Amino acid sequence: MSVLRQLKDYRVVKVSLPLLDGNKIALDAVAKTTTSPHFEVTFLPDQLNPELLNHEEFCFVGFDVAGENKSIKAKINTVVEKAKLLLEMVESFAYIQKRGYFRVDADLSVSYWIINEEHPSAKSVQTPVNISGGGLRLPVSEKIKTGTQLGLEIVIDAPQSTVVECVGEVVSNYDDDKGNRQVALTFVDIEDDDRDAIIAYCLAEQRKQLRLRVKLIGDAII
Repeated sequence: MSVLRQLKDYRVVKVSLPLLDGNKIALDAVAKTTTSPHFEVTFLPDQLNPELLNHEEFCFVGFDVAGENKSIKAKINTVVEKAKLLLEMVESFAYIQKRGYFRVDADLSVSYWIINEEHPSAKSVQTPVNISGGGLRLPVSEKIKTGTQLGLEIVIDAPQSTVVECVGEVVSNYDDDKGNRQVALTFVDIEDDDRDAIIAYCLAEQRKQLRLRVKLIGDAII
């Protein structure tokens, strides 16, 4: 089945667009096939500036279908209007998601402490974290060595309120695009019920975020 047949009805997609300055911008949109190999993508109002686009480079459109990731390599054919592009598919790819857990960015109350410190003191995270059933990525004020184990307290507020206490091990350190230090952790000591609570939260949050995206983009194309 041609990947464009998956776009016969409007579908939420993620679009990576090339810019004249050599950078790329990733935007949410809805896509719908017109006449193969062409399809339209519609963005939220005031999100896209067509004058900044590089029409000589390829763009990429990605979306999921039943756990399979679809990716389309395309050329910008026409700027239909300020918030709508007509793209021409060049080739497509598909692969099964390898990640075992859904990840979401979430505003959760998280505290952490270094377990092997002589007098460990908990620090609270006041900004969003990225979480899944397998681990956590969170901002920190200091560099923490790979392999360090952190005690964690994570307050989950949905679908049922619960407090998860577990241990995570640092697997990487890096600075995000705003220059803030982040650490990525994998859970190494966590109760099954607590992991299930995190997974349930991630799935509920993903559905909520998807509904919001569909509503916002749906309003934009009415």
